[in-house]
Amino acid sequence: MKNDICAVIVSFNPEPTNLQRLTDQLLACGVSVCLVDNNSGNKEQISSIYPTSAAVKVFFLEENTGIAHAQNVGTQFALDHDYAYVVFFDQDSTIDSAFIQQQVREFEHIRSVQPRLAALGPAFVDKKHGFHYKIVNINRHGRRTKIDTQHLEQPFAASLIISSGSLVAVDALRDIGPMDERFFIDYVDTEWCLRAHAKGYVIFVNPQVKMQHAIGDNSLKLFRWRVPVHSAFRRYYRIRNAFFLLKMPHVPTLLAVREITFNLVHQMVLILFGQNKLAYVRSLWRGLKDGLNGKY
Repeated sequence: MKNDICAVIVSFNPEPTNLQRLTDQLLACGVSVCLVDNNSGNKEQISSIYPTSAAVKVFFLEENTGIAHAQNVGTQFALDHDYAYVVFFDQDSTIDSAFIQQQVREFEHIRSVQPRLAALGPAFVDKKHGFHYKIVNINRHGRRTKIDTQHLEQPFAASLIISSGSLVAVDALRDIGPMDERFFIDYVDTEWCLRAHAKGYVIFVNPQVKMQHAIGDNSLKLFRWRVPVHSAFRRYYRIRNAFFLLKMPHVPTLLAVREITFNLVHQMVLILFGQNKLAYVRSLWRGLKDGLNGKY
């Protein structure tokens, strides 16, 4: 495979062994690696695991600027060096030896029929509980349908994909534009996908390629549901950014209203049944205040 793929990994206080495993897996696939670190406290450990190699570029940012900015640093590196594809990963991602080859082969096959293909994502399986995450499709009115990938074999069009594991064509990225850094972390991939659709691009999922994924730092068992638990810091962005979606013309209003409602209900569950209740009350107040005021 021609070395025309740049893997962009964003890290923040990563477990070094996980990061090294992912880097080794990518280099074994013949992929160049661009690590962008968001001012981790263990930079020395991170530096020690990276070889001096033309195939690896490391950026250590001086502050935590959020995942959107870090991804943009990595994608700008790919743009400047004329790579054909960018593939995004989280610091705890892991792939098998066929992941990259399968994704590129499928991307090129789909693009021969769908020339406006912007990105191809994998299917995701929950790390802890083993279930397949459903893919969400949204019509122009904002109504949602969910697609179960577990028994599917053929790639299919999707409205939204998670950035981790997604293969993105650099020429499409140039046209669609970078990640919106005002979002910092949550809804970054959601907004970019919807912006891509608004510009006439399509996004696909390849259900034959799977990655493990976990939503939240933990989960709260409530009756028959499992509620993801993020930190109060993260919940602030989740609430605030849902209001930002409401103001964007390429985001269906119904979708934004649903996200606002769902996040408020979710926050109340965490306040009532979770730990660190005061921290969640404060993040709710700040998220509402800044979201309604449009404060980035």
